[in-house]
Amino acid sequence: MTTIVDLAKAARASLKRAFPGSKISVTSSSSQIWVKWFDDGPSVEQVQDALLSAGCAEADTDWRGERCLAIVGGGHSFWFDRYNAAEREAEQQDRERRQQEYEAERRRENEIVVAALRAKDSAAEPIKWQQSPPVKDPAAFEAFEKLRQRAESDIGSDTERSRRPTWAPPLILGEELGELCYTLGYLTDDDKWIGRLWATFATPKRSGRYLREHTSSLPLAGTSCRGFQFHAGEARGAVHTILFEAQRTETGEWQFGPRWHPARYRSSKSHEWERLIRERERCCEMLRKQTQQEFQYLEPQIERLTQQIDAIDAEDLVKAQAHCERQQQHGRVLELARLRVLDFIGAPDVQMQLAGRLWGHCCICGKELTDPISLERGIGPECLGRRVDGIKHLAADGRRPEIIAAIVGMPLGFVNEVLSELTDGRTS
Repeated sequence: MTTIVDLAKAARASLKRAFPGSKISVTSSSSQIWVKWFDDGPSVEQVQDALLSAGCAEADTDWRGERCLAIVGGGHSFWFDRYNAAEREAEQQDRERRQQEYEAERRRENEIVVAALRAKDSAAEPIKWQQSPPVKDPAAFEAFEKLRQRAESDIGSDTERSRRPTWAPPLILGEELGELCYTLGYLTDDDKWIGRLWATFATPKRSGRYLREHTSSLPLAGTSCRGFQFHAGEARGAVHTILFEAQRTETGEWQFGPRWHPARYRSSKSHEWERLIRERERCCEMLRKQTQQEFQYLEPQIERLTQQIDAIDAEDLVKAQAHCERQQQHGRVLELARLRVLDFIGAPDVQMQLAGRLWGHCCICGKELTDPISLERGIGPECLGRRVDGIKHLAADGRRPEIIAAIVGMPLGFVNEVLSELTDGRTS
């Protein structure tokens, strides 16, 4: 059985006999035989005639109706490449010229797209926002440190604890902050306008303790409560819903956040808009080069593209204004939340009870209150009983009422009432 390799060898031999003075290369693949030579040799027709005379090929016609050669037996074909140095050089130069024209056209389109994008951005309202200055008040640091110690004291030491504890005093948001939280979706129709300052505790698990002691940049040895996160509503939200956060550093100072910078509006149709800009510019370039007959086709096309671009611009302008307003509202929420928390830590006890009354839950443990007296106090009977026992215990140690009030987290008037009842009971 004659293979395509054998046919290539026979073709090479026949061409060498027919054109002894020319260097002709014959190579084969799995389905084709390639014949290559320089243009100073025979013509393509002469090479084809030589192969037909030698019986190495069969005459055939291609899709254009021109003569071509097929390998004897069918299924394969000959390809001819008569190399002309001048033609190849001209072809290469033409390819380079077209590539340069293409790159120049793309640069010009890019410049037009950038200019259109700048004009589009300038039409949108800029976001007016100024970052709050850092807190450097030592009194605020001291207040957060006291609140941290109180959180650890309320939770108590439990070496067998396997989960992080929960301690989250409530506080009333206020009218402006509450309205903005509701507008931004942090509060729903079912939520009371309160927020909770969630304490963040170190994990008690051994694996977490190892990472904290050997890997973390904030090991905070002996410190269980690491900081606080303020969320709107009674539930703890995701990280992106944090309105204020405070983190204790290794040196004992406090860092506040979150760090937030307004984001520029990004259109969901930016790729489509850019594609239309480029297509319109290509049509305009063609319009400058074409005839009157083609002008009648291109002009409606340019008008249609312009209408589509204008529709996207109008839609993006409305969305950009809404985005700008929402960004400014978010910045205002962070500022109000920061001021609200700093005001809360100055006198947390009374504000916790007021928030507990509005919320209808105990301001200490968060359990729902049903008793009218407990609702009025904002503290459940169990938490109140523990506070009273703590007041009595501290009084027995000789602590002054002001110190007792600071330790147990209850108003001084309430502490004095408990102490007077204790004195009256002893007298009677």
